[in-house]
Amino acid sequence: MIFFYGRNSFKVKAVQLAEIGIQESVPGVVQFEYRQQYAHLYWIPMFPIGSMWCVRKTDNKLYEVSNELLPALNAIPRPKMGWLAFAGPIVIAVGLLFAKIFL
Repeated sequence: MIFFYGRNSFKVKAVQLAEIGIQESVPGVVQFEYRQQYAHLYWIPMFPIGSMWCVRKTDNKLYEVSNELLPALNAIPRPKMGWLAFAGPIVIAVGLLFAKIFL
């Protein structure tokens, strides 16, 4: 049997350059993204494994943020971890509850 597992991330918050105090346009930079990383099993999120800041550029790819910008980005209030990172255990619990009630 093959198990498909790994890690992935989803965007929690997007920040424009002006929100961190950069008024001039930087070529190639579209926005900064705060991303929640999670472990998945069969592409269903099971549990969170961290979070990180990334920069999305005009080629629509994500890149690491330089260490000079991290203090400015970390000063921005971030939302709390969402329930989506725990979708797998939630689906399992609802399935077991459904089976217990109706079967």
